[in-house]
Amino acid sequence: MPHTTQYFFKDYAAALMSFSAENIADYYRAPMAVYSDQGVITVTKDEEVVDFWKQGLKQYASQDINKAESTILLEDKVSETVYLCKVKWDNYGQSGKKVSSETNYYILANKDGKLDIVGLIITGE
Repeated sequence: MPHTTQYFFKDYAAALMSFSAENIADYYRAPMAVYSDQGVITVTKDEEVVDFWKQGLKQYASQDINKAESTILLEDKVSETVYLCKVKWDNYGQSGKKVSSETNYYILANKDGKLDIVGLIITGE
């Protein structure tokens, strides 16, 4: 059975909450591109994803986030193996109170039945 985007983001949320940059990096495939208002970054090595998340996890920890929930707002299968998903993330603290939200676009590619993030558009929302 193919790995659906809904399961992918549920598993990805669990990886985020593991607070392990290596676990999170398993959901990405280099080379990839990250787009934001600050410009475009090309990621050519898996180690760069690990390094990025080692820094990024500090923000989650500083907000005391212990739960991340994803809601797929848009899913478009643009080819046989590529999906574009707009995903809203709600992040919750120890008390169960929502502490932050963000929405990003993910470009996913299916290779050998496994989805990976091959592009990311950070919206700042």
